Amino acid sequence: MNKNKFIIPLLFLLLFAAYYGILKVIPADYNDMHDHAAFARKMCTGEIPYTGNFLVYLLVNVFSFFSAHVTATELSLCGLLAFAGVFRYYLSQKMILEVVKSRTRNTSNYTSTAFYALCMLFVFAIPIPSYFSDDYFMYIGNYVPNVWHNSTILFLFPFAMLLFYQSYKQLQDYDAKRNLWIFLLILLNLFIKPSYFFVFLCVYPLMLLFKYKFKKEFWYSILPLIIGFFFLILEYWIIYKTTTPTNKEASSVIFLPFYRNPEFEEFNLIPVAMLFSVLFPLLYSFLNIPKVIKSQVFWYTLLSFVVSVLIFFFISESGPRASHGNFYWQIVITTWLSFFVALLALLKDMKMEGKTFKNILLLSVFSIHVLMGLIYFVRLLITGYYY
Repeated sequence: MNKNKFIIPLLFLLLFAAYYGILKVIPADYNDMHDHAAFARKMCTGEIPYTGNFLVYLLVNVFSFFSAHVTATELSLCGLLAFAGVFRYYLSQKMILEVVKSRTRNTSNYTSTAFYALCMLFVFAIPIPSYFSDDYFMYIGNYVPNVWHNSTILFLFPFAMLLFYQSYKQLQDYDAKRNLWIFLLILLNLFIKPSYFFVFLCVYPLMLLFKYKFKKEFWYSILPLIIGFFFLILEYWIIYKTTTPTNKEASSVIFLPFYRNPEFEEFNLIPVAMLFSVLFPLLYSFLNIPKVIKSQVFWYTLLSFVVSVLIFFFISESGPRASHGNFYWQIVITTWLSFFVALLALLKDMKMEGKTFKNILLLSVFSIHVLMGLIYFVRLLITGYYY
């Protein structure tokens, strides 16, 4: 689209400015972006080795011309994040257009698809009951579809989105060549941040088995996951077994239920937080049960979200990395996918049915989620407080 020639560079500049502002307003002790830029500088100088998920740090150094200067690495990192945000916007708009476009020319198609794609950059959990705690949390305790402070998950987003999309296409219509693209996307996911691959490794084989049973399509499609699993083991070994710890205690992955979910003293508040975090996709599913039950993509996203939450609840880290909360990040990806799939379905319904009461209600709930995201973003820029 010709209009993309204008909006994409503008969006890149706005996102670049936003990420640079966030990097500066969030205190260094609580800023993952600051830490990741510092990691890249230390890797550049050889102070620490490149870890298993090395790609973001390597690219930061490449685009800062291996200068290892603070400003250069920070600008490079913000540029990479802006690129990832624009890429996610482009993919979102392209997929939305496939749903809303009509056979006749419609000049409003671009405006509406651009609007909804932008909304998906801001959509957020409705922070109930967390905001009514003593600390007024909007992020902590919720299952959010967007974050602004973690570099690796932000850069991962479009590539996790592509992996989900290509694997879903493989479930619809098998193509042997697509397995190669899926394998390449698996490697990108692993080398950026393995969070989404944890979920993909559990859910995609089940979807393949349901679709193809034990036919040749299943075995050919499962091969990229098997190879990816061995790369995951290698990455685990590099991160946990070869990296020299800052103290004598080494980190490890352990089974420890609910260790990283201390936000609510009462466990009965966890379902409430989950309900309001994913209210829009949950409400869409409830109001469209007959349609959803038959939908392969809804089962795919539902299973992905459930597995991502189970990983967070039951798997953690020990040692110096115990407080990092690294097994939360897959929730961000799967929650975002749940919102996006529900939005695509709603837009398709509105195209076929018009603005019925049900569709207006769902669109209103989606708008509340977007409004919460805008409030969260402004609050973050003003206060530097991302919790």
